[in-house]
Amino acid sequence: MTARSFRTLDGIRGVAAICIVAHHMPQCFGSWLLSAQMAVDMFFVLSGFVLAHVYEPRFRAGMTPLHFLRLRIVRLYPLYLLGTTLGILQAVLMALYYQGPDIWNWPRILPSLPFAAVMLPAPFDKYLFPFNAVMWSIFFELAANLIWVVFWRRLERTGFLVAVVIGSGALLVVDTFLFKTTAVGMGWNTFLPGFPRVLYSFTLGILLHRFHRAVTLRRVPPGLLLVAMPVLALLPLGAYGQLFCALVVLPLIVLLGAKTETSGMTRLFCERTGVASYAVYALHLPALAFFSGLLLIFGLQIEDSPLLGPIFIVLVVLGCVLLADKIETPMRRWLSRLVPGPAPGAVAVGRKES
Repeated sequence: MTARSFRTLDGIRGVAAICIVAHHMPQCFGSWLLSAQMAVDMFFVLSGFVLAHVYEPRFRAGMTPLHFLRLRIVRLYPLYLLGTTLGILQAVLMALYYQGPDIWNWPRILPSLPFAAVMLPAPFDKYLFPFNAVMWSIFFELAANLIWVVFWRRLERTGFLVAVVIGSGALLVVDTFLFKTTAVGMGWNTFLPGFPRVLYSFTLGILLHRFHRAVTLRRVPPGLLLVAMPVLALLPLGAYGQLFCALVVLPLIVLLGAKTETSGMTRLFCERTGVASYAVYALHLPALAFFSGLLLIFGLQIEDSPLLGPIFIVLVVLGCVLLADKIETPMRRWLSRLVPGPAPGAVAVGRKES
């Protein structure tokens, strides 16, 4: 199945990104999306599954860790840089013209700039990535990528991979009991628990890919899988319900999605939202700040109408589809030329990397 595209997984990732956007708009959606932060755990499982599909054959053919990491930076850095630059611009404008809660000022901005430029957490701020807070998960994903590629020979042994999944899952359970939430990793106060969170989901995604062909499951309509994440996000699950979803439910959705084909408009939706998902995730916070500022010019606030929130989500998704097609993908292809080619004999597979 190396040529398979997993379009349903693309759609699940796109819907998860939309859930995160809505989660960061409490002024529009209130406390409806009580469990939407689980979408990040879904991203980690999907990433492990898709990257295993794309790169394990290449590793076996001789791709080096350095080449893999360069490709990951080429994939992630352009939109990271765009989102961070917009966040820096917002911070500067607030430092110059706004005095209020959560103040931006030069002593807060300047020390964080060099770390932001190289995708590292800011050691002097309570947020790991103060200019674009959601980038904490990209940092942890890159950390998981690094661990995977460095220890790939050992992780290729199924027993060792299962041990990592079980060990990191056990630590995730402990962390949830200690912190009374699964939403860890965003700030320095929960920095260390962020590693078990990403490692469990990412390595389980790798394990699911390794055995998904051998698992026989009844086919589930792709539409049901696409709405699964929003439905879970609406449920008042609490910390332990969210933990159960992270440990069991979300991986099951990914496994079912991997065994489900799409067609027609559903396939088109999955393709387009999947392509745009990273842009939606990386850019929605600065885009929301811009949208809110634009409304203020007309004397409006985003919470003034129940339609403004959904309108923003539609606009940001459509804008990111165009951005991904017209700018991000061509730029990534151009940047890929700067990366030394894979080792002789390395194979490509028919799925774009996550």
